[in-house]
Amino acid sequence: MPGKKSSRSPLWEEMLPTPLCPLWLSFSEQGLQAVSLAAPAGSIGPHWPVGQLPPALMAKLRRWRQEAAAAFAAYFAGGKEDFAHLTLDVRGTPFQLRVWQAVRRIPYGQVTTYQALAGTLGLPRGARAVGQALGANPLPIIIPCHRVVASNGSLGGYRAGLQYKDQLLAWEQQARG
Repeated sequence: MPGKKSSRSPLWEEMLPTPLCPLWLSFSEQGLQAVSLAAPAGSIGPHWPVGQLPPALMAKLRRWRQEAAAAFAAYFAGGKEDFAHLTLDVRGTPFQLRVWQAVRRIPYGQVTTYQALAGTLGLPRGARAVGQALGANPLPIIIPCHRVVASNGSLGGYRAGLQYKDQLLAWEQQARG
């Protein structure tokens, strides 16, 4: 999951309906760069590429959108998690990228704590730093930061809102049976 350089302005944004809530997908020239569980500020509808984009780039954008839609449909249809094949444009600090890679290894339907995750990264006192990195996660669900909870069993935090974290965890537990 390299931290590639890309334009911060998405070329393509669109709302994807899901059983949980509408997801807003934002794509750059390099791939899916953000998922929002609430409409990004200023978004009133789909934002399509403006101006003349090369046909090859338009084809890639359409393919990436279809792949993302299929992956989210499978996830919400019963727990099949298949985000590994998506083309992602993930940007963050080296520490954030390390944390996000570790979070992607948490199995579907399972949870870990901020403290335990920090420990796996060799930072036994780094729970707060891990939490801050997770708060900057641009790709919730794909980078499943909802699977990280506080040591006392409470949900901790979630940028999109704790109600979504709770619903995602319940969704995965139910799908696991």
